[in-house]
Amino acid sequence: MALQSQLEALGHEVVGRAGTGREAVELARQHTLDLAILDIRMPVMNGIDAAREIFRTTPIPIILLSGYSDPEYIAAATVGPVFQYLVKPVSLEDLGPAISVARKRFDEWRQFRGEAAALEQKLEDRKVIERAKGILMEARGLSENDAYRTLQRESQNRHQSMVEIARTILMAEDLLRDHPGT
Repeated sequence: MALQSQLEALGHEVVGRAGTGREAVELARQHTLDLAILDIRMPVMNGIDAAREIFRTTPIPIILLSGYSDPEYIAAATVGPVFQYLVKPVSLEDLGPAISVARKRFDEWRQFRGEAAALEQKLEDRKVIERAKGILMEARGLSENDAYRTLQRESQNRHQSMVEIARTILMAEDLLRDHPGT
């Protein structure tokens, strides 16, 4: 009740209170949340497991509360998707900054995740282009540079990305290899 009052005093809307970790997960499924505050020691499912389950389906900033500053609890919290850890009792002066920090860390996590996904995609695209270059080099007897320039030229002529042209070459090679003599 005290935490709910503090959150409301800070201008936040509390959509529900959960007595167990399982109830917290269900609340997160039923509502669109922008933050979850969980106790580390909740019945049925502890706060760390509930945080993992919530975060797996709906990534949001999560703050973990504990009556303990025991290194074991803190270490367990750092493994899960926890963006802030507070030791009870929590004051209004602690809660506001903790929420701000959790949101900022979550935004950074989301940005890094997006950058990592973009880099993974670039790597996959590069692999496709390299395979297509190899096919061109073998089929046409081109050097690596000439094969690359051929992909570039086709990309410009067809107004498609190089990776799209490369995928077309890979598909064509698969068709030719799968059906010899047709």
